[in-house]
Amino acid sequence: MGVFKSKTNILFLFIIFLLVAALSGVSYFAYDKYSDYVDVSANLSSNSTALDEAQKKIDELSSKIAEYDTNAALSAQEKAELNSQLQAALQEKAKLEQENSNLKSEIEQLKAQKRREELQKAIALKNVNQADTADGGICYLTFDDGPSDNTLKILDILDAYGIKATFFVVGTAKRNYMPQITSRGHAIGLHSTTHKYDVIYKDINSYLEDIKGISDIVYNATGVRSNIMRFPGGSSNAISANYCLGIMTELTTLMPELGYSYYDWNVSSGDASAARVPAKTIVSNVLNSAKGKSSICVLMHDNGAKTTTVEALPDIIEGLDAMGFRFAPLTAEVYGFHQKVNN
Repeated sequence: MGVFKSKTNILFLFIIFLLVAALSGVSYFAYDKYSDYVDVSANLSSNSTALDEAQKKIDELSSKIAEYDTNAALSAQEKAELNSQLQAALQEKAKLEQENSNLKSEIEQLKAQKRREELQKAIALKNVNQADTADGGICYLTFDDGPSDNTLKILDILDAYGIKATFFVVGTAKRNYMPQITSRGHAIGLHSTTHKYDVIYKDINSYLEDIKGISDIVYNATGVRSNIMRFPGGSSNAISANYCLGIMTELTTLMPELGYSYYDWNVSSGDASAARVPAKTIVSNVLNSAKGKSSICVLMHDNGAKTTTVEALPDIIEGLDAMGFRFAPLTAEVYGFHQKVNN
């Protein structure tokens, strides 16, 4: 029993227990999918046999009809009956062919789903011990402007891959979703109460009032007093100059002094460049921009309109994993990927 006298040994055994539990759950789920695959395959085999029988019947009927001109004794009624049988057989064949096509498609979907589940398990195992620094190979996935119904879908995807991300929230009507962000192990950061540039960048006091507003909303919803934040538009935004010259220069100095860590990004998904950016474009933007970088902070959005960001997320995660990145949530100690201040 000496093994339990060391805290390190106890922690190690606990991690092993978690891994075994996770793998057991995945194995059960994989077995369930395998059973589905076997059932569909059996249906396909049975359907193919029926299709062969239908073809034989069509061939027989077609052969009989071909005798029309050589068999004068065949009455018009008999010919009509044969034609009716042939049409029924052709319809049955068409129905079976469609069923065959559907079953083959279902099998391919099950195969693809099984491959994705295996990849999810592999990525999850790589990220059991989350990195807490911005050293080489770390990816910080971040989502702005939520929460919304899309946030819940994103949380489910992240859970499937066993990875954690960061959500910079605003004062949306879906603030009741905020507790799910923290309870599922993700970081929650402050973005803005209103996200209205003319309001928050009017002057320093207006910005401080806005950040306090979202800080209180997050605290009241989650019990977390977050000290990580992202400026609307990023610290490099120039639009703030329309409302207050030099405000970003002052804020990027002031906020750290007040105990906040602010974060920009060095990879953009481009999902905010239009109302609806195709999922393939979002994936391409992220993976191409990540090339050659040892540590990345990815900008995405999870407001209600960004359904294609949800669609793109699995391919983004798998693509970044293939490039060697591991995933972690932001903390106040992580370097903030600061951009050049332009106002």
